[in-house]
Amino acid sequence: MLTSYGSFDSANKPESHPLHAFRTVAVLRIGAGLVLFLQYALEGVLRAYNFVWTKAPWDLVATVGQAGVPWPQILLPAAALIAVTVAVAWMVGFLTRLFAALFLPVIIASLLVMDKVGGYAHFTVCWLYVFISITLMFYGSGIMSVDGLFKLGSRPRKQKR
Repeated sequence: MLTSYGSFDSANKPESHPLHAFRTVAVLRIGAGLVLFLQYALEGVLRAYNFVWTKAPWDLVATVGQAGVPWPQILLPAAALIAVTVAVAWMVGFLTRLFAALFLPVIIASLLVMDKVGGYAHFTVCWLYVFISITLMFYGSGIMSVDGLFKLGSRPRKQKR
């Protein structure tokens, strides 16, 4: 608190908020991971499984091939697997920064493909995931995560004397 002279009064510390432990990016991380998993990644990995193992047709392979992407029959199942892995890692908070960095090239590539083929239906969602990935790369997983249990990335710093 500031005193009447404008200095910091250490005796009047602000009260601890009851939701202090949730003052992290946990809501963004869990919400984005859940939506990514349920809306996009689960369907993508199921279609990729059917495409690879049962040889079922996947119209997205032809669309991505028309955009000029080499080996779409390999890259699309890989992207679907990365999306599922990223979604699960974000939901539980495991190596969030690493998986956000891994997901960023996938989502940027999908933006470029959509720009070439004119599929603007999910363009805004892709941009949101770009910004969510960047935010999670900067802020990490927060307290409410698997990383928080192991204190990854929060080693005690040596004090300079």
